[in-house]
Amino acid sequence: MWKVPDHLPVRATGRRLRLLLVALCSLLLITAAACTGGSSTNGGSGNSGGGSNNGNINADTANPSTTAFRWGTRAWASSISYNPYSPTPVPEYNFSLLNLAVVSDWDRPGDNPYYPELAQSWDVGAHSITFHLQPKATWQDNTPLTSKDVVTSFRVAGIDYNSVWAAITKISAPDDHTVTVDLQSWAVPQNDLLHLLQIVIVPDKEYGQFVPSDVNRTLLAYWKDYNILKPTTASIAKASGSAAGKVMTANSGKLVKYNPKKLNGDGPYTLQSANVSGVLYKKWNGFWDAAKITAPYIQVTPMDTSTEYGAISSGNIEFESDNQFTDPQVTTLNRQGSNAHYTFLPSPVQQVGLVVNFNHYPFNLLPVRQALEYVIDRHDLVKRDAGGQIVQDPAEETPDGINYSEAKQFLTADQFAKLNHYPVDKAKATTLLQGAGFTLQKGKWMTPKGQPFSFTISEQAGIPQFDEDGLIIAGYLKQFGIDVKVEDVDPATYTTKQQAGDFAASQTWMDWGQGAPMADWAASFGQASTPAWNYPISYSGKGPCNCAIGIGPEADVPGLGHVNIASELNREANQADPSTWSKYTWAWAQWFNQNLPFLPLYNNAFHEASSQTRYTNFPPDSQKWLWTGLSGAAQPVEWMQAGYLKLK
Repeated sequence: MWKVPDHLPVRATGRRLRLLLVALCSLLLITAAACTGGSSTNGGSGNSGGGSNNGNINADTANPSTTAFRWGTRAWASSISYNPYSPTPVPEYNFSLLNLAVVSDWDRPGDNPYYPELAQSWDVGAHSITFHLQPKATWQDNTPLTSKDVVTSFRVAGIDYNSVWAAITKISAPDDHTVTVDLQSWAVPQNDLLHLLQIVIVPDKEYGQFVPSDVNRTLLAYWKDYNILKPTTASIAKASGSAAGKVMTANSGKLVKYNPKKLNGDGPYTLQSANVSGVLYKKWNGFWDAAKITAPYIQVTPMDTSTEYGAISSGNIEFESDNQFTDPQVTTLNRQGSNAHYTFLPSPVQQVGLVVNFNHYPFNLLPVRQALEYVIDRHDLVKRDAGGQIVQDPAEETPDGINYSEAKQFLTADQFAKLNHYPVDKAKATTLLQGAGFTLQKGKWMTPKGQPFSFTISEQAGIPQFDEDGLIIAGYLKQFGIDVKVEDVDPATYTTKQQAGDFAASQTWMDWGQGAPMADWAASFGQASTPAWNYPISYSGKGPCNCAIGIGPEADVPGLGHVNIASELNREANQADPSTWSKYTWAWAQWFNQNLPFLPLYNNAFHEASSQTRYTNFPPDSQKWLWTGLSGAAQPVEWMQAGYLKLK
């Protein structure tokens, strides 16, 4: 399974959370390689010629029940809004509402890692970014999409506290199809390019009402007071309590409550109906790339894991992207030949971790965390995860706080070898616990307080890989003499409770760095406010941590000295030049490797399944960027624009 995380620090903005289908904060502190936009590539295998199945199907006469591309996904709230900034936006709304470009977990081949959408191309300068808009783009009410819409969209994101505005000095529109963003001298343009590409573009005629006339001055004043490079409790409070802060609070409150009667999109599909039972999208011929859109309808249906597997294997849906099936299920699907396929793609940036809360004794003791890492057999875990050996990617080779591929890219072989790999070693675990005052009595570990060492692992219900992980980890620890129970928690409240520190131990996807490796640590330790994964930048230094971890808030980091963890990571990921990334990676990898603020288990992956009983010509797994979309346009839209997906 894959997921866009809901635990992102400072760069906060309302937008889609694909897994949970709620508004998502845009990614903080992420940098991507410098690029210049270009035209889309046609990577398809023969879906560009004539014929009724080449995007020329008339949706007005087509029957949705026989021609719709059917997508099974997780259940959503009964109350949904056509506003992408709502806490409950309509599921997969980016069939209708697009961004300037598509951002994927894996970079698109070539010089441009992003797939152009509403932006036809862009130029990245030393202190500016200029977007050249798609001249044929229009809104579905048949009015032109212009630079005014884009400028308004950027400003609306700012009102929603998107901290890309901390790096902006001015936004201008020289003409109807050009938008220029001028940046602070300290800003890394590639960072801010990514953040701007992740902003959903909305019509000025609707969302301009949430933009005050002096919005630029408001946003610049707020982030000046905030002091994003070195934020403190005082600077954040100053920003929030300022006149600018009050304006933002008032308008952002109105923004999230806005519930338009109709979704006026700019993408290839118009929204026909949406309720708790499903969402139906119809192809819109006014889309500039309509000739490539081969599916006359898209049907999105809520399903649980078992229902999705049955629907894929029987050909009742064409696609699911939410669940990891077991090895026997994967084998059965793939044996169906061309009719079904399971796609497994390791994520280059994300890992799964066991989060231990320092406010729950004895996890505040370093020897305990190290002992647990020596007892948990990560390599065995991934072989048994969800009932098999082939569907999960390798375990974390070395617990260093970032994804294995990031570590290999930014650490030398010598540095990597110097880190502690924490192989399974029960003797070392025993020595560590005994050195911390624990005793082994009748095969059970007792804490220095004379109490049995026992705890509960809280797992989010409905995620098979996590539910299975909890049971497997509990088995390792019970065998070692630690009494561990596993509970399943309602997914509707799981993340909120987790970040508020309600669980002693829990599991989730940690990090989500793209580009700058420091973003991996920042996603876990660099948030702005509570509830959070760790002490946020706004923490006053008094009282317990209202968070899921609780290491710090200050630490001695090798090569960096004594720092405030959240503030320093925030500064690095906002300001650090790419030439310094290896230095910071080595510093934080050493700190994490020694202190184990959470216990890395394995690298995450995208698990998706498709059926070709109705549609064929899916992208090959080798086209990783087409299978790992994060924002910008719905994944099947990307496929069709790139020349894939054909109705039989």
